[in-house]
Amino acid sequence: MTGASWQLKGEAKRQSILNAIPKKWRLKHPVPPATELRDVTQYIRQYLTEREIEITETDAVDIVEQTSTGRWSSVEVTEAFCHRAALAHQLVCL
Repeated sequence: MTGASWQLKGEAKRQSILNAIPKKWRLKHPVPPATELRDVTQYIRQYLTEREIEITETDAVDIVEQTSTGRWSSVEVTEAFCHRAALAHQLVCL
């Protein structure tokens, strides 16, 4: 395999992963380099709604309580975690 060959395959794979992320969940700004941003915990919050932050920063016991009382739907909880995971993946892997 030539040097350009593996690089093209890597870029194609990176693009296929990005294409699997809904457009509404894609980062719209360039990510600061790791030398400037060592911890993305707070950085990621700017892309989440207040409700998504509340859900994804709640422990499992309280999530069960919130969903069983109807305050949050299971779909809403799942989407919040998927959104946060998609953002995190873009920050650290793409």
